[in-house]
Amino acid sequence: MSYANGISSSVSALAYDASSVPTIKHNRFTDIPAAIDIPIQEGEDEEETSVEVDLSALPDDPTELCVLLDNESSTRSFWMYIALGYAKNGRIDQAIEMLSKGKEAAAMQRDANEKLPMLGALVWLYLMKARAASRSESGASEQKTKDYYLTLATSTLNEAIRIDRDWMVNTLARGTISLMKSALATNPAEKKTNMDSATKIFEEAYRGQGSRKNMFAAMARARILFANKKYAQALEAYQEVLLHRPDMDPDPRIGIGLCYWALGYKDDAKIAWERALEVDPNSKIANILLALYHLSTTTHLSESSPEFVENYKRAINDYTQRAYKLDKDLPVACITFATYFFSKKGMGNVETLAKKAIDYTDMSTVASDGWYLLARKHHYAGEYERALFYYRKSNEGRFEKPRGAAGEERGFLPARLGIGQVQILMKDLGSAKFTFEKILTHYPKCIEAMTILGTLYAEEVFAVGAQTGVTGAKDDIAAVHKKAINLLEAVRNCWKDSKRNLRPDTSLLLTLAKLYEGDQHEKALQCLQQVQQLEIEAIQEDESGEEQHLPPQLLNNIAVFQYHQGNYDVARELYQTALTTCAALAQKNAEGVDTDALVTTLSYNLARLEEAAGNQDEAVKLYEGLLTRHEDYVDANMRLTYIYLRKNPPDEGVKRVQKLMQNDGNNLEVRSLYGWYLSRQKKKFPINIAEDPEMRHHKHSLQHYDKHDRYALTAMGNLYLITAREMKRDTEQDREKRRKMYEKAVEFFDKALLLDSKNAYAAQGVAIALVEDRRQYSQAVGIFTKLRETVKEGSVFLNLGHCLAGLEQWSRSIEAYDTALNKYQGGKDHVTLTCLGRVWYSKGRKEKSNEATAAQSIESFKNALSYAKRALELAPDQVIYQFNVAFVQFQLAQTIRPLPESQKSLADMEEAAKGLDEAIKTFTTVARSKNPPYPPQDIDQRAAMGRNSLKGQLERAIEAQKLYEEANATKLAEARRRREAEIKKREEDERRKKEGEEARQRQLAEERRRLVEESRVVAKKREEEELARGLATGEYDSDDAAFVGGEKGKRKRRGAAGTGAKRGKKRREDGVIETSESERDVADGASRRKRRSKSRTLAGEEGEGDGGDRPKKRKRLTKGGGAVGKRGKYLSAETVDSEEDEDEPMPEADRERKDEEDAGAKKGKGRRKPVVVDDEEDEDSPLEDLDPGLFEEEEKERLRSMGSGDGDVEMRDEDDDE
Repeated sequence: MSYANGISSSVSALAYDASSVPTIKHNRFTDIPAAIDIPIQEGEDEEETSVEVDLSALPDDPTELCVLLDNESSTRSFWMYIALGYAKNGRIDQAIEMLSKGKEAAAMQRDANEKLPMLGALVWLYLMKARAASRSESGASEQKTKDYYLTLATSTLNEAIRIDRDWMVNTLARGTISLMKSALATNPAEKKTNMDSATKIFEEAYRGQGSRKNMFAAMARARILFANKKYAQALEAYQEVLLHRPDMDPDPRIGIGLCYWALGYKDDAKIAWERALEVDPNSKIANILLALYHLSTTTHLSESSPEFVENYKRAINDYTQRAYKLDKDLPVACITFATYFFSKKGMGNVETLAKKAIDYTDMSTVASDGWYLLARKHHYAGEYERALFYYRKSNEGRFEKPRGAAGEERGFLPARLGIGQVQILMKDLGSAKFTFEKILTHYPKCIEAMTILGTLYAEEVFAVGAQTGVTGAKDDIAAVHKKAINLLEAVRNCWKDSKRNLRPDTSLLLTLAKLYEGDQHEKALQCLQQVQQLEIEAIQEDESGEEQHLPPQLLNNIAVFQYHQGNYDVARELYQTALTTCAALAQKNAEGVDTDALVTTLSYNLARLEEAAGNQDEAVKLYEGLLTRHEDYVDANMRLTYIYLRKNPPDEGVKRVQKLMQNDGNNLEVRSLYGWYLSRQKKKFPINIAEDPEMRHHKHSLQHYDKHDRYALTAMGNLYLITAREMKRDTEQDREKRRKMYEKAVEFFDKALLLDSKNAYAAQGVAIALVEDRRQYSQAVGIFTKLRETVKEGSVFLNLGHCLAGLEQWSRSIEAYDTALNKYQGGKDHVTLTCLGRVWYSKGRKEKSNEATAAQSIESFKNALSYAKRALELAPDQVIYQFNVAFVQFQLAQTIRPLPESQKSLADMEEAAKGLDEAIKTFTTVARSKNPPYPPQDIDQRAAMGRNSLKGQLERAIEAQKLYEEANATKLAEARRRREAEIKKREEDERRKKEGEEARQRQLAEERRRLVEESRVVAKKREEEELARGLATGEYDSDDAAFVGGEKGKRKRRGAAGTGAKRGKKRREDGVIETSESERDVADGASRRKRRSKSRTLAGEEGEGDGGDRPKKRKRLTKGGGAVGKRGKYLSAETVDSEEDEDEPMPEADRERKDEEDAGAKKGKGRRKPVVVDDEEDEDSPLEDLDPGLFEEEEKERLRSMGSGDGDVEMRDEDDDE
């Protein structure tokens, strides 16, 4: 394996070759003997004696040893051995005391060079103590902190530097101190300064010894590269150390594994750490890192899987426990155990271990993990202030600047998520939103942040929607609503990513459905259906054996959206399934489920569905059943009352609505229903709006119950609209009063729209006022066009039709009226039918005014008459509809009379005359009626005009039309006869032409057959001549002749494919005789024995490669130069077809054309290679190959062009040319 930066991962060869370092054992004190002898000078004349000191059993108090060494003026080595003996046994304090007193001894004071190594050793001992010390002071006063020991190490190092600044030990110690200060610093600037200083020191130390590299500096350099996240370069550095010092302590294999881990090669990291553990079984770092590896393996496994259990046990029981036993203050081991105890709710252990990890680590990331665990502990306990404090400290421990975001810091994502969650629990929603928004700027794909922030936005939308009468900030809420949907949809899209292995969250889908339910019912339904599918899958996966059901609440919500989409059958089935589920839950006495409330809601919704579907009796039955169980269920009582009010007579409804007002008059829904009931009562015009019962009722609702009641405001606007419509407009003063009444109506509609921008009925009222008062049709059309997608009622389309008619957009107006009539009114509304008749009539009048379209107006008037008659059939007592029918009939008669004879028909005119008679009678009747629509005298005048003038004119026009159509009929009959004769003649010509072509094809086929027979005779004769010549010249022997007798003769040029095959020929289905392979072989073999030429054969190339199984290929030689020589030696130079024995002779026309081509080729070419052509491509014209005259001319041409020398004819397949 190799990586993009060129680093090799040959771990076994580079880092873990067991054969090269089979017994590596880390020991920093291998050169310390077990015991030393300290020389003692008794006197001048006495012999020198010595005191043996066992370095493995040194006393706890080194004072006596210090006095002894000082009195005897012992050399530095004795002081060092004893001090390092203490250090070897882990007694660092005694070692420090020994070196501290030793450097003050008289012998050391006399020679600074003797003192220098002691100072260097003392510096490193202080660094060891700093490494093991805690960050902060604990209760024990004698315990020192990391800073304390670092201060001592720095002062001691300064003393050593004054003796020898360039001593390598001092340089390395100086870099190590800077590195430790960088790790402990909390200020980013200070951290960077110390890190840069350490980098410079170790780089100089690494390169300062020429070709021999300092491995300690190399290790430090690798660590700095790793800390700077240059993992590839750090890996190279660690591998270099391992190559030169496989027994290096600290073990470079640990660093190699960390680099592999950071680069994403976790299995390679595991191999490195396992090798480190083989080298040093007591390596606490290798143990804890292997524990983290196995814990990371469990993150993508199910807790119930055996692999999860195995890895988790190995991580905790084997590696973490072993590391903790080796060093109870090991920070990473403490963090790992604290995480384990948190999962087991052992909060006391969590706090102890987390604090220990914080105190003893010199890595800010480990301290951050400790703070995070403390925050989670307090978060769990409900101590939100403390949790927030620790979350923030954890986040601060991992500050780093993101790419492209100068000045901002990313921090620790889990801690930042915790901060936001605690802020939500503390009801600080504004701060929580800000926190999660900042998280998404740094981590735009963080699913947790998107989910929580999207839910917060959704709750804000729901809170505003739940309030009544909220004004202002609508745009802000719409923006928040959009943000919530975008975030939650982004999370939903993440579920589709198979790499993330995420399971859809039902609560998120339900929130999305609620966001969509206002205006995007289809998407809301999709969300709920996805929840349904998840619930079904959960039921299928359940192995408890208990009967499981889909939640009835979910089924109810899906059914509601199906109901809104008009899918009544689907919704009914869902409601019934939910009711069945409720019955089953009631039998089980399921806890936490109010089955009675569910059944009540489901029954009410089912009743509403039956009501909408037109099943009034079923709906009444369900409502009455609900009222039997809950007589105070106001909504059911209102719907039942509404149904009775719609009946005729509405007596039962009137009683019920009055009772409702008595019992629940404070309910705004009841007051709205009562207002609707009052609106249906007959009103006396002109309306006195101040005394109108409906107006007084709604005004009372606004004044005493809710000034923001949108139904009352809309209803009052409608009352002002109706009043304005009926007002007089004769004088300017009347028109001004009417205009103010319209403005009052619009004012109420505007108030309703301020409270609810989606109040379609108020918007419709505004549009009506615009049209009726100011004739602003275009603006009204825009409003109605939007409303038709929201309000599923015929009135919207009816009003839209009015506006489009006012704009003279007849087709669109008719379409709107048709929609209202057929989709919402069942095709039986006389008002809509009258509107359709009027728009067709207006269209006809517009067409009549233009000569080019005058004829089209007849059809428009006919449609207008049809709709007027349909309206009259539905309301036969309406005088106005009788007048409409008569008026259109009269107009149709007036329109059709003056049209040219070519643009009208006799039938239409007779129908118009009949309609005119009916119109005259109807006008007379309407004029005598009680309430005629127009003054009676005007109607009588129209009837008289029709009777006295129009009727006579129409009769004369009918007579003229009869004469015209009779004359025109004769012309048409003659033209029709001529056309039929022409068609018959053309068909006869086509038939004769087809018969002649068929006869010609038969003649050609017969000629072709005759030519084939002639070609066979010619070929047979030629073969006999060739055989005779061959026998005469001796080129064929008697054996050859045996194979060429009769009609089955064969040309001599054949390729040799072997001998011994069965002799004979076979006849193909088309009559052409094929020669067997054996015959061609024998003929070719005889020819080669007699001939002296070096000609190559064709058939042999086919047979040798495939052993005879390969399909035969037919070839011929065309227009090529070839072999030359004596005429008797070569019978012919043409290529012989390997499948067909004879070809048809070339027709005369083709032969002449080919001769011309050959003559042209002779002038432009010298020696030419023959070209092999596959006969399969030219089977329709096989005669040109075997024309004897053509072959003779070609043979002569070849002989002339090639001279008298011998030559070979090159035979090639077309495949070879390719």
